Amino acid sequence: MKCVLIGYGYWGKILKKYIESSKFFELFGIYDPSFEKSIDMDSILKDKSIECAFICNPIDMHYLSVKKLLENGKHVFCEKPLSKSLIETEELFNLAKSKKLCLFIDYIYTNSPSINVIKEEINSLGKILYCEGNIKQFGKFYKDDDVFEVLGVHMISAISYILDSEINIIKVISKKENSKGIIQTGSLEFESNEGIKGIINSSLLDANKERKIIFRCENGNISFNMLGSTTVSIVKHIETERGYEEKIILDEKYDETNNLINVLQEFKKNIENKIYNDQISLEVAKALEKIKELNKERE
Repeated sequence: MKCVLIGYGYWGKILKKYIESSKFFELFGIYDPSFEKSIDMDSILKDKSIECAFICNPIDMHYLSVKKLLENGKHVFCEKPLSKSLIETEELFNLAKSKKLCLFIDYIYTNSPSINVIKEEINSLGKILYCEGNIKQFGKFYKDDDVFEVLGVHMISAISYILDSEINIIKVISKKENSKGIIQTGSLEFESNEGIKGIINSSLLDANKERKIIFRCENGNISFNMLGSTTVSIVKHIETERGYEEKIILDEKYDETNNLINVLQEFKKNIENKIYNDQISLEVAKALEKIKELNKERE
């Protein structure tokens, strides 16, 4: 399938390699005003032989880029999040459905083998009592995007996917902001539709990279650690006269290096089978709008 890449920054350069190694997608060209060999956007829209586009430009440009491409009959793969607005997100998915086109958002953690094992086992230790997500690194910094839009959405999408539930943000905690007042390190307190409470800690200012989620359950803990020696840990707590003993149910390292390949394969499958999956994107958009609302109240 003939495709184009829109945006050739940090992630665009990474995605380009995977598109070129795909047996299904054929990269025709790249559109980016800063790219010397950029092709023209109007020619992309008019060329009916170009069937899909990969969007890697800044978040605030997603809406108009995706809308133009859908209106001109292209399937669209868009980096997360699709938009910071729920109304725009709903509009774009409705447009895709009306045109019988695939609009696919790259929430890469939903294609993680470790996350999918946890999704299958999430009720194995009884009632979930609390959830904590941690996603930290140093950079990348974007002019108008806070840490929740850059990193936090990964945790929101992963936890929502595992629990199969909306994540309702109830409090925003700012720990450090830049000179423009944009949060670079902060936390989100949340509650799922089923009443599971938790916190997501996100930082763009930590030297030590971290990708972790822990579910504290009635009878033990279920943990995800993407960068650990084991990526999934399920530990049962057995109460004794002296306190508790641990029983390891699962302690396994799953291959997390092929997640982007998995994402492209899912995009291909969705195109071929006309699958419209907007649930995670809509839930993330609702969360981002709530974060914006709570930030205004905090000011």
